[in-house]
Amino acid sequence: MRSIFLVAFIGTTLNLFSQEQEQERLDEKIDQITYDWDLEADKLSSYEGLQELCTDEEYRAKILGLLDDIHHYDTVLYTVLINLSKKSDDKEVKKTLKDIKKFEEEYDSKSFIHFMNEECKAMREIEKDSENTANDVGINSYSGQVYILETELFKYVKHVTARVDKIRLHVHHLSKHYN
Repeated sequence: MRSIFLVAFIGTTLNLFSQEQEQERLDEKIDQITYDWDLEADKLSSYEGLQELCTDEEYRAKILGLLDDIHHYDTVLYTVLINLSKKSDDKEVKKTLKDIKKFEEEYDSKSFIHFMNEECKAMREIEKDSENTANDVGINSYSGQVYILETELFKYVKHVTARVDKIRLHVHHLSKHYN
C-alpha cells in the first residue's frame, strides 16, 4: 500500500514538474514550432511540396508531427491562459484564447488531413490525365489544373500560417507583459 502511494506521489510530482518546465519554455517552443511551420509552409504551398506530402511517407509524418506539436503547445498555452484569465481581466489573454479556439476548430489535425487528402486525390487525377491535357489550353490544360490546385493549396496553408503566427504574436506580447 505504501509503495503504491509512493509511486503515485512520484508520478504526480514528475508530471507537475514536467508541466512547469513546459510552461516556462512555452514561448520558446512556440517560436520554434512556428519557425519550423513557416519553413514547411513555403514548401507545402507548392505543387511539388504537395507531391512530396502525398508520396513521401517520411515527409508526411514530419508535417503531421509538426502539426501535432503546434496543437499540443496551443493546448498547453490555452490551459495556462484559462488559469491566467481567472486572475486577470487582460484583453490580450481573451484575444489569445479566442484565436486559439478558432484555430483548433478550423484547422485541427483532422481538418488538415481531410483537406490534404482531397488535394492529393486531385493531384493524382491531374497526373493520371497529364498526357491528355499536356497540349490543352486554359484551365483544362495540365499547367492550368496545377495552377488551380496550387492556388487552393496556397490559400489553405496561408490561413493556417496566419493563425499560427497570430498566436505566436500574442505569446510574445503576453510574455513581455507577464514576465
